[in-house]
Amino acid sequence: MADMSGQDPSEITMATVDEERKGATFSGTVILGIDPDAGEVVFFRDFLIEDYKGELTANLATDGDITKSIDLGELDHKSPSFRLPIPLGTDTLPYNTVVLSDKKSKKKILTINL
Repeated sequence: MADMSGQDPSEITMATVDEERKGATFSGTVILGIDPDAGEVVFFRDFLIEDYKGELTANLATDGDITKSIDLGELDHKSPSFRLPIPLGTDTLPYNTVVLSDKKSKKKILTINL
């Protein structure tokens, strides 16, 4: 996990997740921050997904709206702590949620308010 100690704490946006949706349990911390090696990223720290059978993708979205989002890619079910990079040059100010959706059906599973 990247060291975020050089950042102004007031500029680190994060959420704690502990929810059950669609028969699956999601828990951990989601952080929108800066990785010194990779630029802006969404960190998933100690993020556990229990009882979900499909593959999930993540989008950085405005108010949970997938049509106003950036596709961050597939979630790593094997590791509880991982990061998904945000495309270089992206203005992240309008984005206030991370939306997890089923990779196959594209159906929204969980919205995380940052």
